Amino acid sequence: MNRLIDDLIGRIKNVRNMDREQLAREAKELGHHLHKQLFSQIPGVSAIVGLLAGWWVASTFTSSPLRGLLSQWGIMKGGSHVVSSTTYSIISIVLPLIAIAVTAYIVQKVLRAYREQQMERNKAYVAELGEAVRSEMSGKISILDKAREADLLSEDEYRTKVASLYRSYSRNYHSKIEEIIIKKLES
Repeated sequence: MNRLIDDLIGRIKNVRNMDREQLAREAKELGHHLHKQLFSQIPGVSAIVGLLAGWWVASTFTSSPLRGLLSQWGIMKGGSHVVSSTTYSIISIVLPLIAIAVTAYIVQKVLRAYREQQMERNKAYVAELGEAVRSEMSGKISILDKAREADLLSEDEYRTKVASLYRSYSRNYHSKIEEIIIKKLES
């Protein structure tokens, strides 16, 4: 244990002697791993709803009459409503899956409405820009229109590219937290 502490103290002393570039590289690597652990491991909203539905089924229902009776008396934790084992199997699998599907559907609808509202805001901003920017923008949109007409882009891909184009010209960049929240809602 003392050896580990001495090694740690030695590493801390070496930080003082590091040049700024090496320190910046180390800080960037630390930030990368911190970001990866914090934001790549968060489950999507649909997954959380599915887990909650599964927990609710497990804590409310049981297939064993003895477990249900013991739970009603407070001796055991678990469901107090007794159902057949077939019904329990169905609701413990199907109900969370339905909850996941419905939640994913609702989240996608909300995100689509949010993106459309955001694109309208960006369109209004771009309309206020100079004539050169607007003509450049309309040229790029006409290229996207031709790609969509040639079936090179689906309707969703077209909308996404147009929204990205407006966003890049509006210079209205979102905060990092807002981007993270949107990505997690999508997953």
